[in-house]
Amino acid sequence: MLQLVNEWQLQGQLNQALLHHQRADFALWLAMLSPAVDEMAAFCLPDGQTETDKPALYQQLGVQKHRDFAMQQQDIACLTAQHQAFIQSGLAQCRLQHLLMPPPVVVRHDAKKLSAEVLDSLDFHTRRHLNKQEADQITPDPTALYDILQAMPA
Repeated sequence: MLQLVNEWQLQGQLNQALLHHQRADFALWLAMLSPAVDEMAAFCLPDGQTETDKPALYQQLGVQKHRDFAMQQQDIACLTAQHQAFIQSGLAQCRLQHLLMPPPVVVRHDAKKLSAEVLDSLDFHTRRHLNKQEADQITPDPTALYDILQAMPA
């Protein structure tokens, strides 16, 4: 079986199967496409040489890509720099500092801490799971169904 690389090689058969709700044909045409990402025309594998001498924009500006919500040691300097930028240059410079180096959201990050409104809207199963309570185990009784059926009026 010839492995196809691009969707255009199917000449619209994949779209036709989708349009006419032909699930089996759609699955067949989809399975014929090559799963190898490096064969796709939109992708280009990098060469063996990487440009390490050119620093990334994040490194040039001294910006952190991801940060924890909690306050860290370097955040005092960040908040001081934002304060100084506000005093010296005004709100625009302070806003730029705030966007480049965001301040901490909370003093201490606690993933389990939820607001009262969120806790009130949780269902019973989620509350029990959040409190790590085990569900009551009920031992099934096969004769109970017979007793219930006998108690029902005919």
